[in-house]
Amino acid sequence: MAMLPHYGGLPHHGGYAPDGLTVADVRAGYDPGFRYELEDGVAVMMASASMWHNRVLRRLTVAMEALCPLDLSVEMEQSIELADDFAPIPDILVIESAAANPAENVLPKSAVRLAVEIVSPGTRRKDRWIRPMDYAAAGIPNYWRIESENFEPVVYAFQLDETTKLYEPSIPTPMHNGWLRTSVPFDMDIELTGLGR
Repeated sequence: MAMLPHYGGLPHHGGYAPDGLTVADVRAGYDPGFRYELEDGVAVMMASASMWHNRVLRRLTVAMEALCPLDLSVEMEQSIELADDFAPIPDILVIESAAANPAENVLPKSAVRLAVEIVSPGTRRKDRWIRPMDYAAAGIPNYWRIESENFEPVVYAFQLDETTKLYEPSIPTPMHNGWLRTSVPFDMDIELTGLGR
């Protein structure tokens, strides 16, 4: 009988451990052999991204980093611990710089000031409906969803309503088309045109 490979005492079952995976397993380096998010104790394979998605991700992150104040940090594709068995990976995050430990692979939700998802064909439902509910329930104060309109990025900005614990369109500008001009979570004036081409 063939033995299943183990990592840190966890059998490699294609992303499933008999008692469920935890954020501690992710921190310890659990690797099922594919890129995943931890959801309800299961390593769920992430959908592949389009070239447009990756261009916007890379270029917007660099533009945001150039403007980011020292007390904050712009990060790409880092897990956030929302529960012991749930650690989604937003495309871009703005976090408190004190939490930006280069050795860390999972960030505490309390350090996140902004979570950004860039919509791809395989993530539309998740990025438009599921992740905003997850991030709002975790108390993340700001959420951006970036959509493609003729391969140009359009940023839809939301802020957490502390009473309802739901995201509401950001005031005064809930949509950024052509330029991203905002003071939340820090001052930005970034040209969006051409980021995805």
